[in-house]
Amino acid sequence: MKQNDFNLQHLISSINQLKVDTKPIWGTMNCAQMLKHCNRQAKLYCNEYKTSYMSLILANTIGKLHLFYIKHIIKYDINKYRKNSKSLKFLNTSNINNIDFEAERSLLIERLKFVNNYKKAHITNPMHGTVKNNTFKKNIFAHVKYHLNQFNALTTE
Repeated sequence: MKQNDFNLQHLISSINQLKVDTKPIWGTMNCAQMLKHCNRQAKLYCNEYKTSYMSLILANTIGKLHLFYIKHIIKYDINKYRKNSKSLKFLNTSNINNIDFEAERSLLIERLKFVNNYKKAHITNPMHGTVKNNTFKKNIFAHVKYHLNQFNALTTE
């Protein structure tokens, strides 16, 4: 089994551990809000939202610094990433109510399958600019793992 497939199954198993009333260890999002947040981030990272010229400038400046931090400072270690850190306004879901928990869970699993099966060498997105395939997958998977850990749902690999 390929490493990415193993990680995908691990993420799916962990996501399936979640319940609508699972409480976070930290932060203000409830479980449905967290799933929606992860879906928005993945969709943004997959370049599925229209963005402005300004967001491309930010991706190639602040975004590159953020990517450097993730890759080279914390090295994708979700336990080293700061808790309750600010997010892009668009990704903030803590003020959204009546989110369909099951629909968001299903969407996230399908999105992760898409990411896992992504074959192109690069992707350009409004968060970090152009990134290699492996970086693309690692960033999305690490973000989801971080939030699964927030809800104490990250099962052991």
